[in-house]
This record gives sequence, structure tokens and C-alpha cells, in this order.
Amino acid sequence: MKSIPQFAITLLIATMMLAAFPTDAEAQIYDDTIRLHILANSDSSEDQGLKIAVRDRLLTEYGEQLRQGGSYEEAEMMINNVLPEIEESVEEWIKEFGFDYDARATITVEWYETREYEGFTLPAGYYTSLRIIIGEGEGQNWWCVMYPPMCMGIACESEPADDGVIDYTKEEITLIKSGKYNVKFKILEELSRAFAKSG
Repeated sequence: MKSIPQFAITLLIATMMLAAFPTDAEAQIYDDTIRLHILANSDSSEDQGLKIAVRDRLLTEYGEQLRQGGSYEEAEMMINNVLPEIEESVEEWIKEFGFDYDARATITVEWYETREYEGFTLPAGYYTSLRIIIGEGEGQNWWCVMYPPMCMGIACESEPADDGVIDYTKEEITLIKSGKYNVKFKILEELSRAFAKSG
């Protein structure tokens, strides 16, 4: 008879673990997101101010183009198509703001820690990233979500900051907007690390 409570406890634990484990749709968050990562030349107030100025110009000039992308694939293709133009534009803006730094723009895959934004949270893991390096790129960096276009409102106050959430699936929206997914985030983080090592 003692084995029955023990079995019930084991079953309960197993059920809780299954409930905490992310579904395929939730794990898809990594393949449906393009992050924006801007690295300043240094931590001086001037270089940090330049980073923000470049950010605002980038979101203003290219944000609307990315809104046209109906999917991750379309957005990534758009970014790749204008990548040389973005790099050239950033260098022009830097000179326009009175600095003499080079700039590099690349599409890469980077590790991001769990990040809380206004109204939603993205789990840690490896994401495709539009990476902008200003000068030496040794200063504090700034990052947000380029696609879905959730950070476009930063440079355009008339747009809500999390407007692009609607481009995620229902499961992904539930994942990032719920405050109850810490366990799932941890599992997603470990799975992302494991897949990166195996690749």
C-alpha cells in the first residue's frame, strides 16, 4: 500500500516536468526572431551618445522596410539585400555626427541572455542577429528585436514598442508575454546550448 502514494508522487512530478517542457512551437522562437545588436566604440559619453543616435537613424530609415516582411525568411532576405547599404549608411551617419569611425554590419548568430522588455521576455539562447559595430566596438552595447519589429517604436514614439508581437505564433506570444515560464526558459536555454555544441 505504501507504494501507491510513492507512485502518485512520481506521476505528479513527471506530469509537472512535462508541463514545464517547451513545445516545438515555443522552441521555434529562436528561428522566428532577428535581434538587433549595436556595439559602441567605447564607454565614453560621446561614443555612447553616438550609438543611440545611430540606433535611432537605423530604426527610422530601415524600420518601415522590415515591417513589409511577412515572415522571418522575408525579413532576413531584406536585411541581407540591404546589408552593404546599411553599413555605408551607418558610416555616413557617424561622419554626419562629427566622428571618424569605421562601421561594420553583419548578419550572424549570437548568444543572448534572457532579456526583459516592456511587456514581454525573450529566453536566453542563440539568435540570428543584425550586428552593427561602431569603431572598435568595445563599449556597452544595445540590443532589441529587429524582427518581428518590436523595437521600432523606440525611434518612433507613435508606435507601441511591442507592436510586432503579433507576428509571432499564438504559442510564442504566450511564452514571451507570460510571467510563468521561467522553467521553460531555462530548458530552452539549455537546449539552445546543446544544439549549438552539437552543430
